[in-house]
Amino acid sequence: MSLWKWNNIELEIDMEDVEFLERYEQAFKKLEEREKKLTKTGDRISIVRDYCLLFYQVFDDIFGKGTAEKLFNGKMNARVCEECYDSFILECKKSVRDANNRRNAMVNKYKPNRAQRRVKKQ
Repeated sequence: MSLWKWNNIELEIDMEDVEFLERYEQAFKKLEEREKKLTKTGDRISIVRDYCLLFYQVFDDIFGKGTAEKLFNGKMNARVCEECYDSFILECKKSVRDANNRRNAMVNKYKPNRAQRRVKKQ
């Protein structure tokens, strides 16, 4: 588990917790669906707003309604949304890496030493 900070907001990321992972996986499934429907032509304001709403929805789906509003101070700024998202994904990757390192260290601690397992034939 780690604490991720953005815009003076601290959120818990736990890539080993089933409830967190369920919300995370569902949020990204919804993101894929929404991304396919994203407006890519026409009015620039609508395009940027819809793009920002993708990020708003991901954070609300994972951390609860209103989270994105706090993270972004209610602003619809594509650059800020991308930077926040990038920071979040990096923290998730770090959490996974730390969990794997911890798990590997634990497993290796109880593995028999290979040198001790070899028996010389005479």
